[in-house]
Amino acid sequence: MVRLRYDSGNILNEKVHEIGIIALGSFLENHGSALPIDTDAKIASYICLNVSILTGAKFLGVVLPSTEYDYVKHGIHNTKEDVVEYIKFLIEQGKKLGIKKILIVNCHGGNTIISDLLENLKKELDVDIQMKNVCLTHAATDEVSLGYAVGIVDENRMKDHDFKKYPEIGMVGLKEARLKNKAINKEAEIVEKEGVKLDKEHGKKLLNTLIYDCIEIIKNLTNDFKN
Repeated sequence: MVRLRYDSGNILNEKVHEIGIIALGSFLENHGSALPIDTDAKIASYICLNVSILTGAKFLGVVLPSTEYDYVKHGIHNTKEDVVEYIKFLIEQGKKLGIKKILIVNCHGGNTIISDLLENLKKELDVDIQMKNVCLTHAATDEVSLGYAVGIVDENRMKDHDFKKYPEIGMVGLKEARLKNKAINKEAEIVEKEGVKLDKEHGKKLLNTLIYDCIEIIKNLTNDFKN
């Protein structure tokens, strides 16, 4: 049998090879004029890949299905069972590589409703699963600025990126969602009042903070192995 060199390369320590990172977002969701429909999936994947590179943890891939509250209608989504089934597949394959702990970086608010099913999955697969939720106001200042830092914003279309033209921006025009969810309504009110702007420096700082936060989670997970 080949002896694998687990201590090689730029890694935190050998135990980091037992940690897997999974990106979770949404592929089919309107984000105004300046951001693509797969914004959430691309941001999550960007963060995960960079964290993998900087720590040595294994990037296991991106989840293709996503889910959403039934009253939020700005894209095409799946059931929460579909999402968890895909995550289960990735983890099962990861376990064959020696993965024992999982960090899921979720950049789509609707996916937070899978939390109860993830708890069941932890027990079923006997794997520690942590999910970091990055839930920014939809297609508004934070997400546009973060999208710029990742490289997916079309700056030339920012002049048209207005909630009056695109109701999904800040979910301002999604009446049912605002009526049924107080948090969504509060965010929409802020966007109505302040509008949306591209803040490039803010986007870079936000991206660096998110990557740093995930690196800290990976460090804590590796420390858990030592206790």
